[in-house]
Order: sequence, then C-alpha cells, then structure tokens
Amino acid sequence: MVASGVLGRIRFAGGLALTAEHWQQLLAAMGTAERYEALRWRLVRLFMWERCGEPEALADEALDRLGRRLAEGEAIERLESYLFGIARLMLREEAARAVRQRAQLAEFGRERARLALPASDEMAERLRRCLETLEPEQRRIVLAYYDGRPRERLAAELGLQVNALRNRALRLREKLEKCVMIARNPSRKDEGQ
Repeated sequence: MVASGVLGRIRFAGGLALTAEHWQQLLAAMGTAERYEALRWRLVRLFMWERCGEPEALADEALDRLGRRLAEGEAIERLESYLFGIARLMLREEAARAVRQRAQLAEFGRERARLALPASDEMAERLRRCLETLEPEQRRIVLAYYDGRPRERLAAELGLQVNALRNRALRLREKLEKCVMIARNPSRKDEGQ
C-alpha cells in the first residue's frame, strides 16, 4: 500500500515524470513506501546541505531518474548506492549550471558596461549638439517622450496613437544614438550613412 504523502508527489499534467507502471516498479524496488520516504528525505537533506535551490524538487528528480532506469530494465544491485550516485551526478550538473550562469552574468555585465554611454559633461554636450540637429517638433517629441510624462496624454496632445508615438520616439532615439556615437568616434561616420 502506498502512503498518501507519496501519492501527492507523483507529477501529472505537463510535469509527468513517471508513468503509473514505472511508479509501481520504483515502489516495488524500494520495498515499502516508508523506505521511499526515508530515502527521499535523505536526498532532500543532501541537497539542502549542498545549498542547492529547491532541494525537494531535486530529490524528486533523482528518484524519477532511478524510476526511469528501473523501467528501462537496468539491473540495479545496490539501489541506495545507485540512487546516491544519481544524486552526486545531479550535484555536478547543478555546479556546472551555476558556473555557466555566473559566466553568462559576467558576460552580460561586461557587455552592458561596454555598451553603456559614459556619464560625462562631454557626453552631455554631444547629446545637446545632436538634439540641436533635430527639427523643433522632433526635439519636442523626444524630450517629452523620455521626461516621464504619461505616454497616452502626450500622444493625445500630438494627435497621434500611442503606438505611432512610440515608433517616432524610437526612430528619433536611434537617430540621436547614431549621432552621439559618430561624435564620440568620428571613424564610425561611414557606418552611420
């Protein structure tokens, strides 16, 4: 007989981890639902000890992987050792995922810093000069759009739909960015044309 707490962990609808047949094979290999619960709790504690996010989900995944191996007909002599071998593999996977994530975040930070415009008086002067190259109505639109006023009210004042206003502001911003970048690095003038 399966304990009611155990049945609550079978994932259905979109997150189906094991079929009912595979689930029964896993429980048969465990012997009792109490042994299943005891092993699951030991896995949870292991993942908690290793400071993994979502230790209960990882414990369930380890048990699911064991269930799939059993369903595939793999002969497992020492079930507990095999299960904790799966857990060690998952810990390595988690560590590798964390390393990849840190590398991606570092790359994002470097890219963001590379793309960030320097906040300096010189940059402000470049932007001011580029704003002067715009027609008065264009300058008014871009300054009003980015000053924090409600976009709906600004669009109504200009007699535009909000999407049309957004598109104009985007095109004007791109024009200004190109102008500032050319002023920042005159060799890019050929790229801007």
